[in-house]
Amino acid sequence: FSLEDFHEILEGCLYVAISIILGVLVERERKKHRALVETESLAAVGRAVSEVAHDMKAPLMSIGGFATQVCRALEPEDPKQRKLKVIIEETARLETMVREMLDFGRPAELQLKRTDLNDLAREVTEAVRPVAEKAEVVLDTDLDPHLRPLMLDGPKIKQALLNLVVNAMEASPVGEHVLVKTAGNPHAVDLFVVDGGAGIAQEDIEKIFEPFFTKKSKGTGLGLPIVKKIVEAHSGQLFSHPNQEKGVTFTARFPIIANQK
Repeated sequence: FSLEDFHEILEGCLYVAISIILGVLVERERKKHRALVETESLAAVGRAVSEVAHDMKAPLMSIGGFATQVCRALEPEDPKQRKLKVIIEETARLETMVREMLDFGRPAELQLKRTDLNDLAREVTEAVRPVAEKAEVVLDTDLDPHLRPLMLDGPKIKQALLNLVVNAMEASPVGEHVLVKTAGNPHAVDLFVVDGGAGIAQEDIEKIFEPFFTKKSKGTGLGLPIVKKIVEAHSGQLFSHPNQEKGVTFTARFPIIANQK
C-alpha cells in the first residue's frame, strides 16, 4: 500500500463525496422549482376559478329564488311541483359547488386566536353526528387531554376538519367507524381523521390534492385542495397514508412555534 495508492483512494473518495453533494443540491433545486411551478399554477387556477364562480353566483341565486317562489304558489298536488323541486335541489347543489370554488380561489387570510384543537374537534363531530347516525357510520373521538393550545383560525380549521370528516363518512360502509383523533408532542400537534373505507387506488394517491380531481359523481374535486390550502396557510402539512387493515388516515400537522409555547 503505497502513498500513490493512498492518493488514488483519496481522490476516489473525494469524487464520490462531491458527486453525492452535487446530486443532493441538484435534487433540492429541482424540488424547489417544482414547488414554485405548482404554487404559480395553483394561483392561476384559483384566480380563474374565482372569476368563473363569481359570475355564476348571481344567476344561480336568481334561478333558485324564482323556482322557490313559483313552487310555493302552486297547489301541493300540482304535477309541476316535482319538477320545480328538482330544479331547486340541483340549483342548491350548484350553489354549494360555487361556494367551494370561491373558497378555493380566495387568499387564505387568517384571523389567528389561541385555540384548543380538541374543542374544534368536539364541535365538528357533534355537528355531523346526526348525519353519521343516518348513514349508520359510527363516529368516534380520541382526543389528547394534554394538547397545548395553538394559534389558529378556528372557523377555517373547522371547515377543513368538516370536509375531512364528511369525506371519511362517505368513504366508510354501513357499520364502519370514523375516528377523529388528536395527539401532540413538543414540536407539533397532529389531527387525524381515520376512515374504514376501501382506501385510495395507487394511481390516485398523487392526484387527490389536485384541484378538480374526484371520483364522486357529484363532487367538485375541491374539498381536499381547500383543506390543504387551509392547513398550509397555518404553516402546517396535510398528508395521507393507508391503514394496515382498511381505509385511509388523513393527518393535518401543525407546528408548535415559539409564540405558542
